Amino acid sequence: MEAMSVSVRCATVRFTASRLTYQDVCALARRILDRPRCELFVLDLEQTTDTSTAALARLVGLRRDLLAGGRDLRILGLHGRANDLYELSRLGRILPRLEPPAPAASAGCVA
Repeated sequence: MEAMSVSVRCATVRFTASRLTYQDVCALARRILDRPRCELFVLDLEQTTDTSTAALARLVGLRRDLLAGGRDLRILGLHGRANDLYELSRLGRILPRLEPPAPAASAGCVA
C-alpha cells in the first residue's frame, strides 16, 4: 500500500488577544510553518485592536517565507490602532486582507 500525501487547501489560525506583538507573530509563524501541507493560511485577527510595526513587519516576512514555498498568507480583521497602522503603512499590496467569507464559502477551510 502506498502512502498518500494529503494537501489542505486552507487553514484558519485564530488570534484572540486584543494586542498582537512581535513575539506573538513569531509564535504564530512557528505554528504556521510547521504545517507544510497547507497552501493558504488565513490569520484571523478579528479580536485584534492594537499592534506594533514590528509585528506587522514580521507578518510581512512570514508571508514572504510562505510565498517562497508556494504557499500564502492572508489576514482577516484588524480594528482600532492595529487597522490604522496597517492602513498608514500601506501594507495592502504586500500583506493582503481577506474579506470575511460568506457562510457557504468558509466550508473549505479548517480551523
